[in-house]
Amino acid sequence: MIRGCILQRQLSSVFLAAHSRAKLRFRYTSKYLTCRHASNSSNTDPANVKDNIYTIPNALSLSRIILSPIVAYSIVNGQHSAALALFGIAGFTDFLDGQIARRYPSQRSLLGSIIDPIGDKMLMGLSTASVWYTGLMPSWLLCIILGRDIILLSGGLAVKYQSLDKFSFKGLFNVTDGTIEVKPGWHGKLNMCLQLGAVVACLSAPIWSFQDSPYFQNYLMLTGLMGVYSLIQYILTFRNVMGKVRSRPTWMDESKKT
Repeated sequence: MIRGCILQRQLSSVFLAAHSRAKLRFRYTSKYLTCRHASNSSNTDPANVKDNIYTIPNALSLSRIILSPIVAYSIVNGQHSAALALFGIAGFTDFLDGQIARRYPSQRSLLGSIIDPIGDKMLMGLSTASVWYTGLMPSWLLCIILGRDIILLSGGLAVKYQSLDKFSFKGLFNVTDGTIEVKPGWHGKLNMCLQLGAVVACLSAPIWSFQDSPYFQNYLMLTGLMGVYSLIQYILTFRNVMGKVRSRPTWMDESKKT
């Protein structure tokens, strides 16, 4: 998936933020991560910016969210050809909204940065769970795909928690405060392509009867191995960034004083 296709870039940017307590600017870069610590200003205050929600990419992202349960329903009911076609349409909307948002800045919006990754993960999550439920995907591959996403989200929340000046659930899930961005490396992009291909292959297998093909089985094995490798790389990245935010949130120390 193209616009916000990688969990690491989109959903991680939703949950990750850096503190600006000293009103200093700090930039830490690594191969997979860019961390910006800066004070808030009126130029970047979301309250001063009117978000344009009526855009073509937002409509495409919303259509992907609507299509996701329909794809899952078709898979569970054995309508593999219909599910494959709908999955392809939903995937194309993701490619299209990304292209539009990149080429036309007026089509970008905060809402789009939120619902686009939600649509991506709904499509992949429901489709993956459905093909597993119908016996088209092995359990070990489902655990790798979904487990990786859960671990990445948990890591993002952990970094956000460490960076808060004052703890609150609103601050923890503040989607406008994404000053830490985890950039997808080659392994993340390749992993997403392999996962998409795995869903397509699992849906195609009963149509063209190649479930027992060694090539099909080897491809699923490759997808699983790439998922594990990608997860390890991002765990190392999160480990590095955790050392760049303060080791103990100041709000915890302040609460003890009171």
